Amino acid sequence: MRDIIFGILLAAGASACFNFATVVQASETRKVKNHETASLALLGLLIKRKRWLVGVAIQAIAIPLQLAALTIAPLAVVQPADATGLVVLLIAGQRMLGEKVGWHEVASVAAIFLGVVGVALSGPEHSPENSGALSLLFVLAPLALLALTPYLLRRRLPSTVIVLCAGTAFALTAFLMKIVADSLVANAWIALLVWGAVAGLFAILGLNSEQIALQIRAVARVAPIVFVIELTLPIALGSIVGGESLPNDPAMTALLLGSLLLTIGGAFALMRSGPVNAVLEAEHAAEAEPAT
Repeated sequence: MRDIIFGILLAAGASACFNFATVVQASETRKVKNHETASLALLGLLIKRKRWLVGVAIQAIAIPLQLAALTIAPLAVVQPADATGLVVLLIAGQRMLGEKVGWHEVASVAAIFLGVVGVALSGPEHSPENSGALSLLFVLAPLALLALTPYLLRRRLPSTVIVLCAGTAFALTAFLMKIVADSLVANAWIALLVWGAVAGLFAILGLNSEQIALQIRAVARVAPIVFVIELTLPIALGSIVGGESLPNDPAMTALLLGSLLLTIGGAFALMRSGPVNAVLEAEHAAEAEPAT
């Protein structure tokens, strides 16, 4: 239990960094030329902006924290714990913009924390194993194809599709981070480098797809959907090919599933709440600069 608690704290720290980076980066996305088709040209413009790069640096701090969490705690615990970092956005909305924190926000935060506690008490044991390369390829390939779809088609797609592709890419990144952490524990350096490179690729694709979506959709119609996909899909993959099976006790299984739903519901509600949405929309509403 000590390892699980420490893993939750590490995951919460990583999520706090990721969410703070979102606040830092959000205003930069709409200051550059709009890209209707998916390409890496958008990132090429964003990396020239110092404020956006500061957000990337903050995200870089989160990566070792997330890896450390995955070396000691199961994915089914680490992913829900990531939802606790949303409190950073809630505090930013209250402190920076004076938004009122009401019962809706309090209930959402309470749901997240109760859900995380329930997952910690009922989740599977940490496992450094997976189903092997062929099984991973069979399960991950369709999801990878979905994440790559905008870049393979190279045409204008509905914004909903872009959001789904972004969430899938981030979810794959989160699951691949577990494999990287397992490789690190096993001193399997070649596997670590290979899976790390693949995880990095999908992180870049997810980031780029999300930035494209943020150019054409309100943040309240992007961030919650991406986050829920990123939260739930890796847990499902962990139970299918990640070596983390559901508890044998039906009561513990019910507690785990109920806690996951509680965490997901709380996270979705919090990301659509007034203070959290306001701080991100305020960043987006910054006066546009000429396209570069």
